[in-house]
Amino acid sequence: MMAAPLAEIVWKDPTEDAPAVVTALSMLLTYSIATGIGLGVITYIAVKLLSVHFRLVSPAVVLIGAVFVLHIALT
Repeated sequence: MMAAPLAEIVWKDPTEDAPAVVTALSMLLTYSIATGIGLGVITYIAVKLLSVHFRLVSPAVVLIGAVFVLHIALT
């Protein structure tokens, strides 16, 4: 059931598929949905900011990413 949504990802765009893969794998390896989502959001922000798609990242997403960085750093 968890792998079914992975088929709907645009696999030709690495800025979209890399965060999805990181999210799915980290949820499986850490047994934590919050950590998986957090690492996925952090990866999304990092990939978008390092690519030509940096304008697609809103300040609200960066704020959420900062909260996830604090969450992961403090746990």
